[in-house]
Amino acid sequence: MRIVRLLLAFVAVVAVTSAVSVAIHSQFVMAGLRGLGAEIGGGMALDMTLHDVAGMAPLYAMFIGVALLLGFLLTGWLWPKVKLARTVSFAIGGGAAVALMLTIMSTALGIIMVAGARTPAGFAAQCAVGALGGLVFALLTRQSSRAPA
Repeated sequence: MRIVRLLLAFVAVVAVTSAVSVAIHSQFVMAGLRGLGAEIGGGMALDMTLHDVAGMAPLYAMFIGVALLLGFLLTGWLWPKVKLARTVSFAIGGGAAVALMLTIMSTALGIIMVAGARTPAGFAAQCAVGALGGLVFALLTRQSSRAPA
């Protein structure tokens, strides 16, 4: 039963993390366009964001899923050895996993494929969403009284 709960929590976290990451990517891209003089109203911004989420999130979810899986496995192994709360450990693990994924993409391809992560603020925002995913995963998978949140 625990494995089903872990799997469902992981799938939910990957889906939400991917969708939010793509939505944030869209906002950074639109901010760049606005900086170049493009006029993007609220309705158009919403349409662009929804279009990006529908089109990009499924593919990005595969990358996020692999990154978070490796990050959470490493965090689960390291957590008992460190003196941090489980939620903090998984938040760090999720953020670090996304940072590593983006860095590997950049190194392997010569460019960060997620345009909204090409600036330091955009990169940090993507990592923050990974950290939030790790935090949510830790909360969804915590055991009753055996493991501190």
